[in-house]
Amino acid sequence: MAGMVASLCLPPFGLVPLIAALSWPALGIARARSSLSAARIGAAAGFGWFLASTWWISLSLFASNEGYWPVLPFAVFGIPALLMLFWIPAALLARRFGVYPASRLVWFLGLLTLCEWGRGYIATGFPWNAPGYLFSAHISLLQSASVLGLFGLTLVALAFALVPAFWVVGWRKSAAVILLVLPLMAVAGHIRLTDLPASEGASEANRPKWVRLVQPMVAQDEKWNKQRRPEHLATLQSLSRDSMPVPQLVIWPESAFAGLLNDEADLLSETVWSTLPFDGWLISGVPRLDSQSRLFNSAALIRANGKIEMLYDKRRLVPFGEFVPFRDFLPFADIIAGPTDFSAGAKNAIFSVSGYGRIQMLICYEAIFPGVAAGPGPRPDILVNITNDGWFGDSPGPWQHLAQARMRAVEEGIPMVRVANTGVSAAFDGAGRQLAMIGLGEQGFVDVDIPPPLEVTIYAELRQLILILILFFMLIMIVSLDRRFVLRQKKRALLED
Repeated sequence: MAGMVASLCLPPFGLVPLIAALSWPALGIARARSSLSAARIGAAAGFGWFLASTWWISLSLFASNEGYWPVLPFAVFGIPALLMLFWIPAALLARRFGVYPASRLVWFLGLLTLCEWGRGYIATGFPWNAPGYLFSAHISLLQSASVLGLFGLTLVALAFALVPAFWVVGWRKSAAVILLVLPLMAVAGHIRLTDLPASEGASEANRPKWVRLVQPMVAQDEKWNKQRRPEHLATLQSLSRDSMPVPQLVIWPESAFAGLLNDEADLLSETVWSTLPFDGWLISGVPRLDSQSRLFNSAALIRANGKIEMLYDKRRLVPFGEFVPFRDFLPFADIIAGPTDFSAGAKNAIFSVSGYGRIQMLICYEAIFPGVAAGPGPRPDILVNITNDGWFGDSPGPWQHLAQARMRAVEEGIPMVRVANTGVSAAFDGAGRQLAMIGLGEQGFVDVDIPPPLEVTIYAELRQLILILILFFMLIMIVSLDRRFVLRQKKRALLED
């Protein structure tokens, strides 16, 4: 129950103080009689956290005309059960390494941060709803992502969560100091926003980075219906061109062209040619097969004449969505992910558009991973995330996805443009300030002027170095405190003898 309550600090709720509910299981871990008991408490807290914050994934089973009831328990309970496995080692090792309750809380704080960091990378990674997303509750708090990044913020969020626990075990001065950290970070964020240049775009007469975001709102159970494709393409065309003037760059969502590029390249070219101005560009999601018949979830950069200039293949695939691990051993694999797995792209491909600069593509949940602009070469000018959240209906899922994309913009100091099939489509500047939005479940378009990137952020320069140094300092501190405690206990025992 504590984990479920604490998860309400995450988007879209943003009830920051409720993360303190984690102090209850943390105290249980600190006072547990054995490591096994501590592990059970950590598992229960993790299960509650992820059950309450990821239940909506199960809605994807019913987004089409067929409902897959037999696998519903896996989606609702199996995913939280898998994710809670990352909380168990933190609880077990904290109880084993710490020699008294207060030190076990510090061990748990550091170890859970490490485990959440590992969750972002192990088995392809799934850092969804890390505690650090608490900082999405307010834009002033969000500015700290430009220094610490998601996993550094996770350490701070967990420290804040354990304030009541530290108070109970007698570390009241430490608890009071930690309690002040979030307000001070919010003040620092407000000062940063005040000092940054305004995010307004260029004037009507001079719009060098004027972009049109198109949200077609195609129902998931109709998206791949070939008989409805002319209607769907007509909707995309109407939203893209009927309001004049048309920006030079138009962006459609993931798999907006719901047909294989290899089989229907001519149809795509004709659609683009009749949509864009003579000097226009389109970015659209489109599935494709390569020469080896491997299936890719791709984005295409297309000229006004219909010529495909560049392709980007999604590099991070959704487990059990775009591919199924151990497919041969799972009889329900075809039900949840289709008979064919997507292949992961082998390398990055930065789109280059005159007047817009370098564009880093992110397809669907690639935007949930920190370090989106960490590759070699010059820094991108714009981050573009195309996605289809139509699987998840009117649930917290699309809003959580949006908040994660927004944090990537702040981490890198680079504007983020997010275009979704059913919403939420939005644009943010490099400080996470909202430039435009099309709401969830709405059909429409919005034109937005994309400002230039901010200066390179501290996080972009150092990545996880600050977090590593903090964790190293914590390790030295807690080992020293544990040794002092043991020595005091020995000295007291000698005096009593």
